[in-house]
Amino acid sequence: MSLGAKKSDNNDLLSSGSLIESTNAQPIPKISFGIGDFYQLKIFNKSLLIKGQIAHGWIDSGRYLKAPFLHEKSFYIKKILIKDYSFSFGLVHEALWAGETEIHGKQSSGINDLIRVFFARPGSKKSIDQEKENALGNHLGIWDLSIEKEFNNKLIKIYLEHPFEDESSARWILNEFDGKYGIAISQKNSNLLSNIVYEHINTMDQSGKEGASDSTYGWDNYYNHYIYQSGWTYKGRVIGNPLFTLGSNKDRYSDGIYIVNNRVKAHHIGLAGLIKNINYRILYTYSENYGIFPDEDYYNSLNQEYVFYGGLVQRSGLIELLYNDVWIRLNLTLTYGVDYGDLLHKTDSFMVKIDYKFKL
Repeated sequence: MSLGAKKSDNNDLLSSGSLIESTNAQPIPKISFGIGDFYQLKIFNKSLLIKGQIAHGWIDSGRYLKAPFLHEKSFYIKKILIKDYSFSFGLVHEALWAGETEIHGKQSSGINDLIRVFFARPGSKKSIDQEKENALGNHLGIWDLSIEKEFNNKLIKIYLEHPFEDESSARWILNEFDGKYGIAISQKNSNLLSNIVYEHINTMDQSGKEGASDSTYGWDNYYNHYIYQSGWTYKGRVIGNPLFTLGSNKDRYSDGIYIVNNRVKAHHIGLAGLIKNINYRILYTYSENYGIFPDEDYYNSLNQEYVFYGGLVQRSGLIELLYNDVWIRLNLTLTYGVDYGDLLHKTDSFMVKIDYKFKL
């Protein structure tokens, strides 16, 4: 059991960030129960490793009259296939529910509603009409798969995070090949180049470009929702992968801040190693950004140009140097980051961090 705002375990320092919960936003306060580390279990003399948890959290009130709740659960199975090979399969499910908004009023928040949210079932008679037909609340998550092999002091991991936003992508996988595809190579002993990560992010399909109708489930519109119009955010920051961009567009999907860019094609690389007593980390991301389907559809209906048409190119980079034991037990970290392109204004920043380890 854990209680408090705890940093997510989903992210590597060289990754672009998890599609479901990265370090881009502050940790969400939660109370959680479960198995945090893999636990060995035998079924019919077959050994499996499992872990999972269930959590209840509190989203900030932000633009809501009353803050919504967060329901979260995850379950992972890991199996040693053959010598030095292992396969992991997991599901992470998140849901925003309850709360009160100016447009849609107070949302159902009883125990029976929590059960409906847990199983992603439609709302009760007390729910608004749309929620009686759809799953109660804003549901999203990832299917998380990976294969690992260890050899010669190295570990190679190939992984996929496949997002879902509703039944069409969760059950029927109509969003096809959307996801984050990655490969990570790490060496146990630090040297000039100890870790390499490459990731390709593609979220262009989203179960099609048409809105919901009698013949289609409609676009997934990742991280956005018609009731919880701040989307998958916490304290004004995107909870998931930071390539998904917050912005505003008066009189469109929302009059406030929402996810204006969730259709992304990106390449990301991360490098880390050791030069004498200096640890370094280098990140670089190239992305093409195509906005969101609802906004594109709106501007097409008016025969107006959509700013994301054709894709806006953005480049981001970071260099970090960690000097260990500069003086006795004092460490010094120097970091430089830069963003430039057509999506965001050019920004660069420099950070100096000093820490000292006391010996008791």
